Amino acid sequence: MADDPQRNFRSAYYEKMGFRGVEEKKSLEILLKDNPLDLEKLSTFSQRFPLPSMYRIHVWKVLLGILPPHSDSHSLVGGYRKEQYQDVMTALTVMRYINPSTPSTHIYLRMFQLESQVLPRCSEILPPDEQNEDFLAISRAMEEIVDDPIDCYWLIKCFINQFHTKFGDSLPHLIPQENTDAIVTKAIDLWQKYCGNPNHAP
Repeated sequence: MADDPQRNFRSAYYEKMGFRGVEEKKSLEILLKDNPLDLEKLSTFSQRFPLPSMYRIHVWKVLLGILPPHSDSHSLVGGYRKEQYQDVMTALTVMRYINPSTPSTHIYLRMFQLESQVLPRCSEILPPDEQNEDFLAISRAMEEIVDDPIDCYWLIKCFINQFHTKFGDSLPHLIPQENTDAIVTKAIDLWQKYCGNPNHAP
């Protein structure tokens, strides 16, 4: 199919005027109207173009399997995710693993450990150490992007699970270690580049 001269002119004009993402935003909005959402197309889009900030969290939630492809189910599934988050928070509070003064990043870590069945005994609890620094670095950076703590935890959890599934033992070689916070920028870049078909959150 021949290129559309009018579209090419618009794209060049938008880019020249500093509105490079206008066409990409329109394309993404069209993709998000599909029901069910086409995960392959969304994945391809996220690899080729920066995601507009207003849609970034929603697209990530879909690609990471936090929300299903069927848009009609997003509200229902979102409710389930909220309930699960609250149940885990309550369990950790009752077991005295967390309290109102616990930093949010440490709460996310304990939640992740509980759901992964690697939570230490309460008598053996120590402050997070270097082994947890990658998780905490991702949590700190995600908090700067995501306002809602429920969304933040689910994105951290599913991002880490998928990243380790895809890269496994290669993680130390892929991510710069001299600055732990740099892990997120590098990890997100790698995930968007190689995300492929997303895993679904348990």
